[in-house]
Amino acid sequence: MFPEGSKEPYPRTREIIQKLAGPLKAVPYRVSITGHTAATRTAPQPGNGPWNLSVDRANSVRRILEEEGLPSNNVYEVAGKADTDPLFPDDPYIAANRRVTITLMREAPPVPPDLKP
Repeated sequence: MFPEGSKEPYPRTREIIQKLAGPLKAVPYRVSITGHTAATRTAPQPGNGPWNLSVDRANSVRRILEEEGLPSNNVYEVAGKADTDPLFPDDPYIAANRRVTITLMREAPPVPPDLKP
């Protein structure tokens, strides 16, 4: 989904994320966006390690979704997991581990603030 070391997705990934915005707007659930990185054999740059990169990837996806009309209050959380949760744990270095996950949060409907039980 992402070039190595980049917070911006590949153009094809961006197109897919843009197309997801419509269906995500149509459901009553908020979304959780989590960024991931692949493990690396090189030392991270100071101030831009895998934790920051994974959060930056999640934020990049959030921005794309919001640009396509997803209301910001439909975002439950934006988080990063660095390389701690590889999609392919048998090979944590492969590119497929550089990804984001978008999860629909099934939660109770919000209660209006002026509701008196």
